[in-house]
Amino acid sequence: MNFFSGETTPTRAASSYAPLTFLWRYTIPFGVALGFGLGLGLGAVTNDAAYYLSKETILGALAGILAPLFLPLARRLVLPPSDASSDLRHYLIYFLAGAGAGVVVWIANAFFPLKRPLWDASYLLYPFGIAGAMPLIGLVADAVWNQRAERQRTRAIFGKYVSESIAQRVLDAQTGAPLEGETRHATVLISDIRGFTRMLQELGAEQVVHTLNEYFTRMIDVIAQFDGTVNKFIGDAIVVLYNAPLAQPDANERAIATARAMQNAVQAMNAQRASNNLPPLHIGIAIDAGDVVCGNVGSPKRLEYTAIGAPVNTAYHLASLAPADTIYITETIYRQVNETISATLAQQVELKGGTGTLNVYALAI
Repeated sequence: MNFFSGETTPTRAASSYAPLTFLWRYTIPFGVALGFGLGLGLGAVTNDAAYYLSKETILGALAGILAPLFLPLARRLVLPPSDASSDLRHYLIYFLAGAGAGVVVWIANAFFPLKRPLWDASYLLYPFGIAGAMPLIGLVADAVWNQRAERQRTRAIFGKYVSESIAQRVLDAQTGAPLEGETRHATVLISDIRGFTRMLQELGAEQVVHTLNEYFTRMIDVIAQFDGTVNKFIGDAIVVLYNAPLAQPDANERAIATARAMQNAVQAMNAQRASNNLPPLHIGIAIDAGDVVCGNVGSPKRLEYTAIGAPVNTAYHLASLAPADTIYITETIYRQVNETISATLAQQVELKGGTGTLNVYALAI
């Protein structure tokens, strides 16, 4: 790790040292507290509290600023090149950095009116106090920094498998079973590529995988713009949730805006594919809303956040029926947003089990 780099997203380095800007959060407050305490003591002895409080507090702050700056030199003295520090070396490095800062502050007393001799024993508190405390401060700062680094790495890896919102809720959970089952009124969006089987036969597996990766990358970027939760991929289909797991009062509007943006993104993708003599992609999208049961499903070794309920089944069925470049919405969605959208009745779909028919509307893109 470049010690003088600014504080960025934590990443593990061989030495596991916290960066300069992070260490200052610990060393400066300690130095100020040390100087303030010494100033109180000297002020009480000399009856000149104002002078010693201000002077020693300034010197203590200086010690807190300087201590991390001595770390590169201390590492060179203690560690061979490219060697990870052992606990003893780690301790010694911080001890030397603190001692160096303390000596400089001890010498800096000469720039203040000397009401006490420079060699007065009380002034040795800086070299010994900073040197003695710096290893503890440094090790605590490193531990906090590395914990943050581990959390960032876990979140980054976890986020490749679930949505950012789910990853954050799992990592923030204080119990061993986060995201347990709950009933939510969710809006479900499902997109499906038309003619995927034929495309697989024409392009071959390698080209299809490349195409899907490009398609999914574009779609996930679009979905993220509207804070949708990518619940899962089913072959070439994408299942997106709104108002689950996080509350979104405007879930229907977000889903509709996402669907339109997805269709526009596919058109832009097709323009590039045409320039490379590749066949275009066409997708059908369906949106429904209703009560679903959301939560972790699986075993302790493998969990998956999922949504179960009629809206998921209906959206999946309608997505398979939607013509290319079409967005289907159910009557439930239409009734809730009809004043803000343009849609026409597309067809009546028989519900499974012979329980009736469902009016399906085609949304104007």
